[in-house]
Parts: sequence; structure tokens; C-alpha cells
Amino acid sequence: MPTAAKLIGGILLTLTALYATFLFLAVKTTMGVADELYFINGILGFMVGWRSIGSDPGFGGFGSILSGLRGGFLFVMISGVIYGIWVVILKLERFFIRQFADVAISWFEETVAYLKVAIQPDILVALIVGGIISGIGAGLANRYWT
Repeated sequence: MPTAAKLIGGILLTLTALYATFLFLAVKTTMGVADELYFINGILGFMVGWRSIGSDPGFGGFGSILSGLRGGFLFVMISGVIYGIWVVILKLERFFIRQFADVAISWFEETVAYLKVAIQPDILVALIVGGIISGIGAGLANRYWT
């Protein structure tokens, strides 16, 4: 259990998540979720970096790069699901959704809309590069502080 690798992976993926959130909100501003989205994605990025990247970081080579890419991909998927749930809750609060069957449809639409924006080239490059840097940083921390 390399704790330094988990910490470095979590911090670097948090920074990546915050930058990707900044780019995401420049493209899509919906229902006043800006300030809270930074906080939620920052916490989520740290947790995914801690669990996914830090648990098996390699030693700074190709395994570390794959670990970082896995963490970045996992972050995008979990963040999309949470974003969809959150926007549905906001729509329910404002009575935009009136029937129970529309909850699942609205969640699916919002999650797909989030993922559609997340695969735009500038955001995708930021997530890939940030994931690689997170993996290599965690791998180097694993190498030097084991």
C-alpha cells in the first residue's frame, strides 16, 4: 500500500479534474452548477486518483501511464453519472420534471450530454495529459517512497 503514490495520484488527478471542469463550464453552463461542480469534481478526482491510480501505480514507466489513463477514464465516467443525477435533482426541485418516468430519461440525457462535451478535443487532451501526468507522478512516488 504505497501511501505516497496514493497521495500524489489523488492530488494530480484533482488538479486535472479542476482544469477539465473549467474547460467544461466554458462550453456548457447549465442550471447554475458552476461553483459546486468544481468542488464535487475536485473531491471526486482526489478519490479516484487515490483508489484507482494510487493502488497500482507502477514505477514511473508504461504501467504508470496506463494507470493514469485508467484513472482519467474512470473519473470521466463517474463524474458524468454524478452530474446527471445532480442535474435531475435540480430539475425536480424546480418542477421541470413532473412524471416519474421522465427522471430516468432526463438522467440519461444529461449524462450523455456531459460525456459529449467531455470528449471535445481540448477537454479530452487535458484529461489524457493530466491522467498520464498523474500516473507517472504516482509511479515515481511509488519508486522513491516505497
